Amino acid sequence: MVNVFQQILLNIILLVFPLTFNLFYYTYGNNVDKEQSKTFLDFALLSSLYLLITYNMVEDNLSIMLLFNIPLIFAYIKKRSYIGIIISIILIYLYYNLGMNILIFIFEYLVYFIIYLLTHKRKESLFLALFFIFKSLFSISLYFIYDEKFQLVDNLLMLVTFIVITYLIIYMYNKGEDIIKLHMSIKELENDKQIRESLFKITHEIKNPIAVCKSYLDMFDINNKDHVRYINILKEENEKILLLLQDFLAMNKIKVQKEILDINMLLEDVVDQLTPLLKEKNINFAYDISLDEVFVEGDYNRLNQVLINMIKNSVEALDATENPKISLNYEIKDNHFIIIIEDNGCGIKAEDMERIKEPFYTTKKNGTGLGVSLSLEIISAHDGTLEYLSQENIGTKVIITLPIYEILD
Repeated sequence: MVNVFQQILLNIILLVFPLTFNLFYYTYGNNVDKEQSKTFLDFALLSSLYLLITYNMVEDNLSIMLLFNIPLIFAYIKKRSYIGIIISIILIYLYYNLGMNILIFIFEYLVYFIIYLLTHKRKESLFLALFFIFKSLFSISLYFIYDEKFQLVDNLLMLVTFIVITYLIIYMYNKGEDIIKLHMSIKELENDKQIRESLFKITHEIKNPIAVCKSYLDMFDINNKDHVRYINILKEENEKILLLLQDFLAMNKIKVQKEILDINMLLEDVVDQLTPLLKEKNINFAYDISLDEVFVEGDYNRLNQVLINMIKNSVEALDATENPKISLNYEIKDNHFIIIIEDNGCGIKAEDMERIKEPFYTTKKNGTGLGVSLSLEIISAHDGTLEYLSQENIGTKVIITLPIYEILD
């Protein structure tokens, strides 16, 4: 009994291994299309049959050959009739080699093919039911035709075992396919999410330089010589737009190209860019910038992008505020340069503060919820931190901390 159980267990492993390998390959293989997956399934079925034939002594136990029909059943329920015919021919030849009447088995496997033709457009359960009915009839008939080669009890027990194992393997394989479909669906959703996130990032951030360009163009007076300096600002904003478009084309994580730069010079440029606009909106803009050189290792355009975005958020928070104020200050502490942007706007609610850094979370009517997320990504790429402190109806403070670059003498 133990030997029979071990033999059945071995055959289950021989059957399942190629099919499992096929599922794994389809799951993790790159660019595997439907035709390739069908080809791999064909190979797996033929491999299963080959292993069964190789590792079984069918001369000693003809009943074990019932298990050889499982790859045939798989071929038919997976609509691989071509492979089903090949497997049928192999099995017929195997019975013929054992000295059995070939015409009986030609008729038997022809019946299975006809069952497939009649049921292949219906549920697989109908095909399985008819297959097992006719297989049972043929198996019992073999006992009466070749009673010296078959034991009735052993044949019936193996028949029941064959049916149970077949249903079990088909169930496991179908569950495996369901898992693969779920895996593929999740993968597609992740790809779609990445594309949407990249699109939202670009859409959100490209509005800032375009808005700056529009504002300066609205103020631009060709007869006013002082307005000539606006041209350089417009050029810089156009360069930012081109940089953002490069991110869009790359469809990848925001790239940061670091170089040694004077952070105070960057703050001066931000002030120069925003002062005319803040004056137009009657916002009191106070700033404290040192004349001393303080170097950080960073991407000028990216850090400029973050600062513009933070101040822009402050401007939007001041829409309904009397005596609107924005301050831009700095501190140096523990070899870190700390930029502090503070406003007296509407502030942020406590429940919103907990989610403000989440992508796509926004309280703005026309917001995308990516401004803070993108800024956090950029600051993190500079080994810095971005912190929000806010009280509703009082104001918001943004603290950006960047490591200072030490220049060795």
